[in-house]
Amino acid sequence: MLDLFTDELIAKGLTLNICARIEELTGTRPLVEPDVLGNTSAYMAIDRDDVLSLGCELYLVRGNAREGRFGLHDQPKFWVKNAIALSDGRRVMLKLVFHEKFSVRIGNMSFRCRRSEQKEARVLDFVRGDPCFMQGKSVRDERSNLVRVLEFIPGDDLLTHVVMQEKPHQKYFNEDFPDLLANTIAALQGIMRLHQAGLSHGDIRNDHIIIDRGSGCFRWIDFDLEQDFTDFDVWSAGNILQVVAGQGLVTTQRIKQEFPGSLARFNSSDASVFFPHRMMNLRKIFPYLPEKLNAVLMRFSAGTQAYYERIDQIIVDLCEVAEAQGWTCSQPS
Repeated sequence: MLDLFTDELIAKGLTLNICARIEELTGTRPLVEPDVLGNTSAYMAIDRDDVLSLGCELYLVRGNAREGRFGLHDQPKFWVKNAIALSDGRRVMLKLVFHEKFSVRIGNMSFRCRRSEQKEARVLDFVRGDPCFMQGKSVRDERSNLVRVLEFIPGDDLLTHVVMQEKPHQKYFNEDFPDLLANTIAALQGIMRLHQAGLSHGDIRNDHIIIDRGSGCFRWIDFDLEQDFTDFDVWSAGNILQVVAGQGLVTTQRIKQEFPGSLARFNSSDASVFFPHRMMNLRKIFPYLPEKLNAVLMRFSAGTQAYYERIDQIIVDLCEVAEAQGWTCSQPS
């Protein structure tokens, strides 16, 4: 019945029915007939209350997504639209074609990154049904632009979640960290499955893990970034581990504020290979952290002489940390 509904709207252009459906789903009837667009090329011009016709579905645009890190919470991402599927009222994200190239540095090395809608489409196909990943599908608009229709995951990103645990770090470590570590290991096992299939995430960040409010699972989002450097995911995993172990980002500024006089204990070899102002040697301020856990963190530091080459190596070491503490862990197969 829902397919018949959308087919009828698309075939006959019954804008009155569209308006009625919008009112049914939102409680507000449009003052003017909405524009029904089949071409998403000019994504900057697609605005709130426009309707996009993609495949056999109509989507009501509710606004632009917003950047969620580096203090840019109000920065709109014009190529990502919040939307509602008119057939069944599902809340979705519509990711439109956006080509971007830039470079990132790891230590003294620079690597080129680019956004690829085709790469994200391949990942979405592979992870279908996997609870560690956001779900979605890819459809082409009337100009053959590859649009990704993504489920909305209710929940907070990883950094927001750990920072909201407003308690002393040692209490956090005893009460919250064991479950967070188990979920982190499960999330990394999801990345391992990608790598085994010849795919990658490409943009592992603390705000690209959403903690599903319904299931409690860590779920990866945003797969459109790709690099010439195939080990980028492996190095990026250290940023996730630092946030989980440190109850948030452990920066030089945070150390100055929360641990007066402690910054002098650190040197450049203790810092993240990605971010010189983030410290990986957390036992210098949290001496109760297991040495083995700190050793894992230090393999992502600027001073490391032994770096990880594969995600499964990280998982094995984290499982050893968990098992030594008497916590549960599922070793990779």
